[in-house]
This record gives sequence, structure tokens and C-alpha cells, in this order.
Amino acid sequence: SAKPKQPFLCFGLMCCILSGLFFSVNALMVKMVKSIGPIQMLGARCWVQFVILLPFVMYNWKIRGVDFIGPTKSFKLLLLRSLTGSSAAMIFYQSIARLPLGDAVTLMFSSIVFVHIFAFFFLHERPTVLDIFFSVVILVGVVFIAKPPFIFDSATVYDTARLYGTLFGVLAASLAALTFVIVRKLGIATHCSLNVLYYSFVGSLTSLIFTPTIEGFKLPCSSEVGYILAAGFSGCAGQLFMALGLQYERAGTFSMLKSLQIVLSFIFQITILHNIPSTLSLAGACLIFSSIFGIAIRKIYNECF
Repeated sequence: SAKPKQPFLCFGLMCCILSGLFFSVNALMVKMVKSIGPIQMLGARCWVQFVILLPFVMYNWKIRGVDFIGPTKSFKLLLLRSLTGSSAAMIFYQSIARLPLGDAVTLMFSSIVFVHIFAFFFLHERPTVLDIFFSVVILVGVVFIAKPPFIFDSATVYDTARLYGTLFGVLAASLAALTFVIVRKLGIATHCSLNVLYYSFVGSLTSLIFTPTIEGFKLPCSSEVGYILAAGFSGCAGQLFMALGLQYERAGTFSMLKSLQIVLSFIFQITILHNIPSTLSLAGACLIFSSIFGIAIRKIYNECF
């Protein structure tokens, strides 16, 4: 289908970057909560998102005639997007619980490789030479930050927590990539609020099923309730901007622009969590940021000239 007209110059680009900003805040909030497990945390976040979005969706249904079930042809895709998205978030939260914030977020961005592969086969989006170049630079930055022992120090052995955290990160990345492609496939015909409402509802149900069997329900500390609410608000904003951004930008472009989240996560790690990354990690963050800057310049040039 034809690419929809953007409301204003670089609207899709702005949505992609804002999505990365809000998702980085969300990851920080998850890291700050210690009293409940990652799966229960996902459920709490999804319930907050659902409560925020339900009145808006009902308003659109009553006043604007936007069917809250969504287009008939898109219903199965909406359910699949909800399952892959909530599973990716649940597994990603497991990774955050076991790794430093910057490392967990960085591993998530190995999704760039999966996105280009899935987008090629399912959306027929062929990556350009510049897409491949920027993807390689970003992946080099990811390797610098993750510092896998088989590349940098063969004598180093991962402890169990780091090993599982790394595996969870890569698995979450593959599911996130599939989610990006599905959201892109849904396109502009499916209202972005419906996209996130379905995700929030399925994520809440998934959490209710798995929390008692894996973690057990716990009451959060009163001092952490604000973090949980902030995770819900930032997660909702990140999901909405993701849905909007993927209506106007290709899945591969979105995944590269969203890697701004890595840089922001390292800033939060240093300034708020007081965990200083290595020089190699900072070099990797610089590579990623330079690639994002290059992508942004290319997009502005293409749309202006």
C-alpha cells in the first residue's frame, strides 16, 4: 500500500525518537522497582495503560465512529501483535532484572537484525545500502557495550544471572522485531489507540496467568507505587508513538531510530543509578548515537529535497 501522507515534515521520524525516549524512561522505572517480580511489573504497567486508554477508545467509538474491535481483517493481527508484544516485554523485564540497565537495553537492540530480515520477507521492504551501513555500525556499538567474552576475553565466564539475562535479551529482541513488523503491517487503517489497548489487555491477562505460577503475587512497597504508575504512563506513550511512527516509517528505519534508547539508558544508568559504564560501552553508545544522527539527516534531506 502507498505510504500515507505525514501531518507535517518528519512527523514519523519524531514519533520514532519519542518512542525511544519514553521506552527508556519505562526501562528505568522497571529497574527502580524491587519489591515485585518482572512479570507482575508488566501486569501493573499494562493495567495502568488499559485504564488510561479505555475512556479514549470509548470516546472515539461513540463520537467518531472508530470501532473498538478494529477492522475485521486486522483482528487476528491485533491479537498476534498483542501476544508477541506482551511476551517481548515480559522477557525483556526478566533481562532488566538480571543485567545492568544499559546492557539489557543494548541487547534488546539486536532486534535491528531481526527487523530487517522479517521486514524483507513479510513486508517486502528492501534495506538500502545506507540502512545496511547504519545497521552494521549500530550492531558494532551493541557488541562494544555487551562485550561478549568469546570476542573480548575468552577467559571470562558469564555467571548464571548474566547468562540468563543475555539469553532473555536476545529472545525479547526477536519477539520485539516481529511486533514492529506486525504493527507496520496493520498500518494506518488500525487506530493507534486500539493497537495499544489490545496489547495492554493481553499483557494484563498474561501477567495474571504467569505471576502466581512463576513469581507469586506480592504487594509493592508504597515508595515504589509512583515508579509503577510512571512505568504505565511512559509505556503507554512509548507504545502510542511506536504505533504512530510505524504508520509512516519503515520497520527497519524505526528500529534504528529507536536505538536512541540505548544512549538514554546509559545516561540514566550514570546519573540516576550511579553505575558507571566502561570506556568501551561509552564508545559503543557514541557509535549508536552517530548512526541515529546520520539516519535523521538522511530522512530530513529526502523529505525536503
